[in-house]
Amino acid sequence: MELREKPGKVQKLLELSLRFRLIFVLLMIGFAAAFLVTGWQQMASLPLGASEALGMWIAKFTNVVSAWHSTQYLFVAGLSMLVLYFVFGGVRGGFAGLIALVAFLGALYALGGDEDMLLMFFAVIAGLALLFVAFVKWSVACALFPFVLSWLLLTGFVSWFPMMIGKAWLMWAVLSAIAFSGVMACALVAGKELGDGSPKAGALVKAGKKLLVPVLISSLLAISALVVDMSVVVDAKRIGCAAFLWVAFNVWFFGFTFSTLSFAPWDRIRSGSRRVKMGDKKKKPAKKKK
Repeated sequence: MELREKPGKVQKLLELSLRFRLIFVLLMIGFAAAFLVTGWQQMASLPLGASEALGMWIAKFTNVVSAWHSTQYLFVAGLSMLVLYFVFGGVRGGFAGLIALVAFLGALYALGGDEDMLLMFFAVIAGLALLFVAFVKWSVACALFPFVLSWLLLTGFVSWFPMMIGKAWLMWAVLSAIAFSGVMACALVAGKELGDGSPKAGALVKAGKKLLVPVLISSLLAISALVVDMSVVVDAKRIGCAAFLWVAFNVWFFGFTFSTLSFAPWDRIRSGSRRVKMGDKKKKPAKKKK
């Protein structure tokens, strides 16, 4: 009799991502380096444009009604993402996604479209991420530096991808927000599993399974919102472009980023003893008949 539950298709795909993680990382480094060498200016224009637009939007903020009309589709997509994080990732995943989303928007606003601050901004983020992954025993610290590395690939891809569904900087900001909140939620969920004594690969796979639906649906809603909100005419060409971008983003998230996360030192936050959850309750003894 088989006591072990057979892995599903999602689990097998995530395990394959971990099995071929070295190939994913080498491809990521190669593509990211190519994007940096050939299109650094285009890559830099994305965060600069997004931060400048965010600052202008906040400066023009007058009331809730006007803000709702200008961002209603994206607001619904973002709210749906957070709800899905709470539903599938639990309290840890939900709050991690919320805090990461606020932190990302705050960092964009702090950048303020200043070109002179851009390199220093990225250097500080990369330096802190490297220090965290080396010395801080937090699950978020383990995920931050791998995310920064894979984020370069996402930025380079969006700068190269021909935008037919809106402005490139807005698409970059939306996808980066989903990615950062998703990675932080995944880190806290994996950290909980490691705290229960699960091995590194098992904890990451469990976290990836819980974050699969939120990331897939939130990215679909966000890209659809941009297609509807920013395209003058929604035709087959734009829909096909959006569909390809959605597939590419999720391949990046669950392929490149997920496999890169596995190189972080997760074992140092793993509990020494494994907690076993008993699913079956003990049967109560039958009452004696009088």
